[in-house]
Amino acid sequence: MSSQIEKTQAQLLKHHGGNGYQASLMIANSYDVRHDHAFWQFWDETVACHYQSGDGVLDLGAGIGQFVRDCANRYPESSVYGIDAATYMVNDAVILPDNATILLDDLNSPQAAIPANSLGMVMANNMVHELTQPIKMFKATYQWLKPGGRFCIIDPIRQPLQQQFDKAYSQKQLWGDETSVEALENAFEYFLEHNRYHAEDLIYLLESAGFKVADNSTLLKGKFIRLVVEK
Repeated sequence: MSSQIEKTQAQLLKHHGGNGYQASLMIANSYDVRHDHAFWQFWDETVACHYQSGDGVLDLGAGIGQFVRDCANRYPESSVYGIDAATYMVNDAVILPDNATILLDDLNSPQAAIPANSLGMVMANNMVHELTQPIKMFKATYQWLKPGGRFCIIDPIRQPLQQQFDKAYSQKQLWGDETSVEALENAFEYFLEHNRYHAEDLIYLLESAGFKVADNSTLLKGKFIRLVVEK
């Protein structure tokens, strides 16, 4: 295992509060809420609209593989891949159909052996902000997608600092001497991790990689962006 992926794994574990089991459990328990009927209707109408039988499907930051499993069942004639760097996610993956696999890879510099121009659909759900930089992943995704293939990105976008801190602390707690330096550092690190980009930043990066924006909307009162781009 390379030192780079070990560095990424350590970063992800810290991002997940130092408890990989708890992180995988939280993802598992929230999956159905995040992938309800409205989501799949959006997916069918906006992401899968150019899908052709046999096109590959990829989930970036696949976690324990629930979306990989569901796509493999929805598209049984396709090869469906998931990529994740966290061993505690990959090792705890759900049972997958025969046409699906999860690959251990570092999305800061993807090396997965996915054929160029073979994918019809790619998802990156709540993971772009976890990367130290997304450019290598965007370049790899562009290479893997076939012309006309679509890439869906759902990710938190920049919110005011006050909104984050008012949720976490009262003014007394925030400015009180009893609040530890460690707690404040964790609060600021969380803010920086989850407020890295404006919507315009992500669009700039994706268009610079060669993608064309096909759909642009926000979720959860503007806290998340949902972009669909096309090769």
